[in-house]
Amino acid sequence: MGGELGAQFIALSPLANGLLTDTVGANASFGDGDYRAVMPQFRDYGANAELLALVRRLAAVHDATPAQLSLAWVMAKGAVPIPGSRKPERLRENLAATDFVLTADGVADIDAALDATAMSEVFGGTKS
Repeated sequence: MGGELGAQFIALSPLANGLLTDTVGANASFGDGDYRAVMPQFRDYGANAELLALVRRLAAVHDATPAQLSLAWVMAKGAVPIPGSRKPERLRENLAATDFVLTADGVADIDAALDATAMSEVFGGTKS
């Protein structure tokens, strides 16, 4: 069922086009032709304030960056993440996500926190 690599899914853009790196702020301006300018997670940045706070807090608990935590979570779910990296330092940061493994309990805790967290439509909308 998992294929040659044992992966259930290939996760394209596991960092939500940079949002989950916590390096793109609310007032970010994107260059001409940068499609992120029209993406829901950047159009309504404030809708993800609670999500980003959660990711920051959990990353700190694991002594990781928000990007590393996000990628480790994707890998713990059995998916192979394919993050885009334009800078060598981001590539190194992303690769370091393999330096720690989230336990099943850790993943369950993150999942429960995500279920209770408001977020923009790109992530499934605000929880009610």
